Amino acid sequence: MLASYGTASFAFPEYTSRQKALKLAGVLEKGYFKSIKISSVFVKNIGEDDYYLQALLSDGSSRKWLLSRIREWTHTDELILSNNRALVFPSAATTDFGVLEKNEFYRTALNARAYVKTFGKHDVLEGKSLVLGILRFRILQEEDSNYLKTNKHGDRYRYVLELENGTHEYLTYTDAFLLMQRSALLEEVPETVNVLRKSYKVKEMKKIPLQLEDELRDIWRFGIEVVFDEPVMTDADKFPYRVVEVKKKDLNTGRLKSSFFLQIVFPNAEKRTWVKGFRKHEYLHQVKIETDKEHQKRVILKAMVDPDVMDLPPYVEVTDRNSVIVNYYRSKNRNLTQPPDLPVTQSPSEVPRSVFTPDQLETEFETKYMQVLVLIRNAQQQQNINLRINAYFKALEALKKASLSAENDIQIAQALNQRDVLLRTLPKLIIRNVQMTILAKKLDQQGTKADPELSRELLAQLAQAERYASNEDQQHKIASLQNILR
Repeated sequence: MLASYGTASFAFPEYTSRQKALKLAGVLEKGYFKSIKISSVFVKNIGEDDYYLQALLSDGSSRKWLLSRIREWTHTDELILSNNRALVFPSAATTDFGVLEKNEFYRTALNARAYVKTFGKHDVLEGKSLVLGILRFRILQEEDSNYLKTNKHGDRYRYVLELENGTHEYLTYTDAFLLMQRSALLEEVPETVNVLRKSYKVKEMKKIPLQLEDELRDIWRFGIEVVFDEPVMTDADKFPYRVVEVKKKDLNTGRLKSSFFLQIVFPNAEKRTWVKGFRKHEYLHQVKIETDKEHQKRVILKAMVDPDVMDLPPYVEVTDRNSVIVNYYRSKNRNLTQPPDLPVTQSPSEVPRSVFTPDQLETEFETKYMQVLVLIRNAQQQQNINLRINAYFKALEALKKASLSAENDIQIAQALNQRDVLLRTLPKLIIRNVQMTILAKKLDQQGTKADPELSRELLAQLAQAERYASNEDQQHKIASLQNILR
């Protein structure tokens, strides 16, 4: 049961709505206040919307109960509900309340095989979830280190979930209530769900050298591969990144100097042995992997960076060889106003993430646009420049068809932006192709006779390049090459 009532106050409210007060009065009746049975609870008000409770106890005393005091008493066990229930206030800023049916929670926790851990606010993993195997559930006893200790909201820890990966989840009544609300304790686990039963142990790190990633945008990729002791069953989106600023006093000037560190966070992982890092890898400096001291079973891939040279964010992919690859990007293209999503796999069948990829192709535009992406991907993997150029021309034709089938502004803008990227790339590519072809002909000592068919093909390419040349230098090169071929 959960009742809601909002407030703009920063402190916990003293009053609530009439409806909320009536529900709370019913919950508190027959309970105990400081070991004295509660005979009855009445609703009173001091204004149109400000209600509080008046309690009559079995010893004959009557007490005015403000909502803020009721919340405090639930934390200290001075206020106990009947039938082995617990009153909880999930929010520290509103008078929302719920009732934890403790017996039901115990049955659920004892039968549960897995726990869906969802990371909370202010965590870099906020909102993301891992499914962890449960070793056992316990009620905290005096010998436990967290017995009678509280969280930042003043709630006492009551229970602990001991998990198979070696971590412990300490729970308050409120935590238990919220776990039941979102069915986070699983007795039956779907076959498609990977339950994490062991933490990943880091074995080593490897450098991935710099290579051209996206010819259309002049984007280059390099990476760090983190190798673990067993297959990684965690999705790539569970390895987030963050940039952390660290200020230290300069010993020479006495002023604070800022250093920036790019961190990739690996949950359900640990470093048990020394792992060799790198002094430098492209724009990364002091690359190393460290244990996260604030969280259980978590390591951080850390590198010092200059934020000004980081054009694009890193991208993480999970491999089939017990490792996770963190891809880093650099580009000289200053027209990138926002980071595009980038392809990182080498599978010919996979389309680029530089454009949206819907789960279901429902419209004609989406179907045609996806065909364009496949054409572009295949073109980028073509080693023969001449064939790559022809493939890009086919992609342009397909883009036109996709544009004609667009149904809204977003779709047409998407298609036209992709077209413009191709048209900016083609002149440079065509000029390079023609230059290399002419040079190869000059170096060929056996054949001195011109090939008319080849010349016509190259001239046709140059004509297209001439239409979309972006500067005078390109136009001059195109004119020079046309004269040579003619």
